[in-house]
Amino acid sequence: MTKIFTKSVLGQLCGLAALLVIVACEPIKPEHCPYADWAATGELHAAKGYQSRLPGLVDTCMKVGVLPDADAYLAGYRQGLLSFCTIENGWVWGEHHNLNPWICPPSMAEGFDRGFAVRAKLEELVIEEQNLRQARDSIEERLAEGEPVTYEEIYEMRQMTEELERLDTERERTRNGFANWLNAMGLVAPHELYKY
Repeated sequence: MTKIFTKSVLGQLCGLAALLVIVACEPIKPEHCPYADWAATGELHAAKGYQSRLPGLVDTCMKVGVLPDADAYLAGYRQGLLSFCTIENGWVWGEHHNLNPWICPPSMAEGFDRGFAVRAKLEELVIEEQNLRQARDSIEERLAEGEPVTYEEIYEMRQMTEELERLDTERERTRNGFANWLNAMGLVAPHELYKY
């Protein structure tokens, strides 16, 4: 049976985030410590890509004489890692974040890291291509308007065209490599992959 690469995990994360928005939006206040759901707090922290925040929670809650339930927090954190450390989430995270949070344990990291790295690389190639096209187009416009252009600028324009071809090849190689990797696992590539 073919598994479909979907964003269903994101829907679950959004629901969890909505349910526990108070915990995620700001650090826990000492007066909330006696009533905190430590498992839910740990799960939410992992699901949002945070490193464990247990040491900071201990510092905050000890101000009011409450010791957080470390076992419950860590159990929740491990549960949150199950929803965070997925290929789908790595793919989504790679579009909007510059850095991998490196919270996934080795047994769960491969899919997240691969999805993250591919999406981040494709986004980087898009930006690089836009910058090159803008610089090349500027020289071409000056040529079209009859403005003087130096031989160095014409040479640069040729170099930019060659670099754009290299970027196109790199983008295709990256995109196809990821699609083939997913296909080998019986997964279907996300449709966003082909917008690059």
